Amino acid sequence: MSSHQMPLMFVRHAAAEDHHRLGDEYRPLSMEGRASFRPHARKLARLTPMAGIVTSPLVRAVQTAEILAEAFGLNHVEVSGELRPRSNAHKRILHLARELGAGWMLVGHNPALARASALALELDELPSKLRKGTVLALYPEGKRFSLAWMAAPGRYLLRPGELEAG
Repeated sequence: MSSHQMPLMFVRHAAAEDHHRLGDEYRPLSMEGRASFRPHARKLARLTPMAGIVTSPLVRAVQTAEILAEAFGLNHVEVSGELRPRSNAHKRILHLARELGAGWMLVGHNPALARASALALELDELPSKLRKGTVLALYPEGKRFSLAWMAAPGRYLLRPGELEAG
């Protein structure tokens, strides 16, 4: 399958521990987060092949990306500071998404991913919440994007007209 038929995916990290003694950056995925995200990642891998994964350097995002890599049969996860949570991160994420294009998964954090998604879709805000582990699949169309689908762990796949109910 060629990359133009693949979506670009924004992936919010799976559920993580509430605290870590070394600080927020070191919070790992919780046991429940791992358990619910693994089958979710396998379902996503059956929907479409992907070319690569870029992740935030925070532990919970890297661990989420590693689960995706295993499910999609990808050997490499790239770490990028552009996906680190900070002010104006949504603009950096959207720039990276446009630069990489179809076939890439970007693993990061809210509220930046939700803001980047809304900006990509030319919306004021997303009509549905980007819960932990949610994947938003977009089709690049030049500088713009269109929504392909959205999926959260343990929930049905939502297509564009169904988002308002999510």
